[in-house]
Amino acid sequence: MPIKPRSLIRKLRRIGVTVGSEKKASGHMTARRGKRKTGIPVHGGGYEISDPLLDIILKKLGLTRRDIQ
Repeated sequence: MPIKPRSLIRKLRRIGVTVGSEKKASGHMTARRGKRKTGIPVHGGGYEISDPLLDIILKKLGLTRRDIQ
C-alpha cells in the first residue's frame, strides 16, 4: 500500500532514524540509521511512495515493514 513521504518520515523518526534535508529544494530528504543512509523523495501534491520503492528505502536502512508499523 503506497505511503505519503511525510508519514514515512514520521514513522522513521519514531524508531530513531535521523531524517533531514541534504540539499535545499532537491525534493529529497536524507535518512540515516547508524552507517546506513538513503534518500526519501518528498515531492509536492498527492505524491506517494510506491511499495517497491518503500521496500528499497527500508532495505537500505536495514529495516522491514514490520519495523515501521
